[in-house]
Amino acid sequence: MRKKIGVLGLIHDHVWQHIAEMAQRHDVTISVADPNQPLRDKARDEFGLDRLYDDYARLMEKEKPDAVLIFVDNAGTAPVVELAASHRLPMMVEKPMADSLANAERMRVAAVNAGVPLMINWPTAWQPAIRHALTLALEGEVGDVYRFSFRGGHRGPKEYGCSPYFYGWLYDRERNGAGAYIDYCGYGASMARLLCGMPSRVSATIGHLVKPDIAVDDNAVLTLRYQHAMAIIEATWSASGPVPDGGPTIWGRRGTLTVQRDSGRSEGDVRHDGVIRVTSDEEPDGRFIDPPDLPEGERTAVQYFLSRLASGRPIDGLVSMEVGRDTQEILEAGLRSEQDGRTVSLPLQ
Repeated sequence: MRKKIGVLGLIHDHVWQHIAEMAQRHDVTISVADPNQPLRDKARDEFGLDRLYDDYARLMEKEKPDAVLIFVDNAGTAPVVELAASHRLPMMVEKPMADSLANAERMRVAAVNAGVPLMINWPTAWQPAIRHALTLALEGEVGDVYRFSFRGGHRGPKEYGCSPYFYGWLYDRERNGAGAYIDYCGYGASMARLLCGMPSRVSATIGHLVKPDIAVDDNAVLTLRYQHAMAIIEATWSASGPVPDGGPTIWGRRGTLTVQRDSGRSEGDVRHDGVIRVTSDEEPDGRFIDPPDLPEGERTAVQYFLSRLASGRPIDGLVSMEVGRDTQEILEAGLRSEQDGRTVSLPLQ
């Protein structure tokens, strides 16, 4: 029997890769709601979809979906989650969880009260090298983790090729929550939370350095302090050319794990992208680990979401609601740190 999936919102460009994937499946029926006619036209013309609505509530009333995927702006996610939760629908939202901790809490409460899963999709969860490095670290491959670093970004949403519907709200502080900071520091903060738990102190330097034509930050550095560890996370929307390889790098007391886009190894004309380099006192030159394939049926966000719903297994790990909510608290602490010019203690009051 086909699973009926409702897609609520089309203004987050990540939505199109998920629609394209679902359109190839024979076990899914897709319906879409968005107030923008040109985006509904794109869903119809490019993917052959004909269950199209201009209102989220009307889709749920007419189509009665089994689950929904939500792709609105960060500030608009909470009310849509509350609407879907009122229909007791499992939900997947694109990262970050929301624009603010208050809205993330609204989402958590709505999902818990309705007794339905809420998945926060961090695309890093589907990158085998990153996923395997996190697993190795959690399993103790390099001993107790005492340092974590991650760097992410690009030239900027408009320059990168995002649609006006997408960068229109990415450049809006009220609709996004911040700029490059909330976009890319969130990736690193979610991984640090998974590895080390919640930090005790947070500080951030958030800057509008390069792009005078946007109203939000284009560069940021977020620092997390734990009792016996720290994390340093960098974000940019102003890279000239590709962002230098950003890891993550995970330092443990017995060695270090670094995710590299290109190991530098070659076998004939074959290049090995997305590998893990392990170094230690015993192996100062390091060795390379090729990550295993992700589990069958869980190699993309859609696969994972649908397989977990089918099996009844919980949404866990990096894409869990708990990690998403805690990441939002870390990000909010960083915003307060920048605003007040001080280190902020957690939990937030």
